Amino acid sequence: MPDSTPEYDDASEESEMLDIGSLFRGTATLTLVGEIVSAIMLLGSGAAFVISRSGLIEVIELDVAVFLLLGGAMVTLFLFLGAIGFFVRFNRRIGRTVIGEGIGEVDLNRPGVKMVVIIYGLAVGLILIMGVYGYWLVYKYFFATMALTSLSFFGIAVSLGIFVMSFLIQAVI
Repeated sequence: MPDSTPEYDDASEESEMLDIGSLFRGTATLTLVGEIVSAIMLLGSGAAFVISRSGLIEVIELDVAVFLLLGGAMVTLFLFLGAIGFFVRFNRRIGRTVIGEGIGEVDLNRPGVKMVVIIYGLAVGLILIMGVYGYWLVYKYFFATMALTSLSFFGIAVSLGIFVMSFLIQAVI
């Protein structure tokens, strides 16, 4: 009785496919989420830093402070809901912008394709390493003294770093 499953006698007939389109779209999605979260964190930390430096906290009553904190939490939740709505609405458009519809899988066994994919991965990794190290230098020489005295300024510095790293990776893609 003949077997209906094809057998490969030659290993060269099998192809090693990589979905480049999915890789690019996934990276673009991840960096967009990083930018959205860091922008919201930057706004919240900046507002907390301005309020803490203005002396307003020492002047207002505890009941009013609790009400303002609840209002700030509500505004933050609405910002997150708006960001999620933006992300859901524009995710497919961003994916089509990053990489065209016709580009999908590539065969890694074709000459030169695997080398180009490896070089591209190295480029993204090198940009990320340079960005992290460069931002660490900026943090060390400019932000560290303020961040040691204020948790909200530390939040500003961290969210700015996340935003810059996401932007650098998006620039490479």
